[in-house]
Amino acid sequence: MQVEKCLTFLIGPAHSGKSTQTTVLARPELDTLVIGMANTQHPLMIARVEALKAARPPSWQHVDRPADLPSLIFAATAVHDQIIVDSLNLWLAALTVNHPAGRTAVDLVNMLNTECERMTDALRRARDAGANLIVVAAEMGASPSPPVETERGFREANGRLNQAVAAMADRVILMTAGIAAVLKGGALSVDGTVKNNVSIKNNVSIKPNGSNVQFTQTGG
Repeated sequence: MQVEKCLTFLIGPAHSGKSTQTTVLARPELDTLVIGMANTQHPLMIARVEALKAARPPSWQHVDRPADLPSLIFAATAVHDQIIVDSLNLWLAALTVNHPAGRTAVDLVNMLNTECERMTDALRRARDAGANLIVVAAEMGASPSPPVETERGFREANGRLNQAVAAMADRVILMTAGIAAVLKGGALSVDGTVKNNVSIKNNVSIKPNGSNVQFTQTGG
């Protein structure tokens, strides 16, 4: 099936309605793969993940916590027309937690930067292959910088990845307290879908800096 080449980026704080909004924005008729990165070993998370799955069309397929998320995203385009990734921050958190003991914070940051570059490349290639992509990520960093270097490295990598994905995305939607606000690429209709033909003027405009996004250890 020929589908729109679109990358929608859903971002917002924890428990702001991002995962629920993916079902609203997705096209239910498409062959869909949902890739979940939540740790389903935790009882509370198990209940939440199962509730989300129950609310989705029964034909959608699910994969939980794949070993290599960037590779799976691109490989899935050969089989599925629509791919939902929930979420990038949980993927980065798993990489951080599983980083070998004894390695330095600099080693961690370098590894996260490399993985972030792989992720943006995979998303770009998946969109170019014709997939409809909906990608979820948490916005964090409003609090003071954490004192632990590894936590600081994770938060910085998360922020840089969010900026890179937002820059390349066709649509960026901010979720706050269950309310969706379009930051880029259209406006929301009453049913929560995006209307492409409406132009939104924002105070800040983020534009891609060429075809490749470089991840460097800088502030901000």
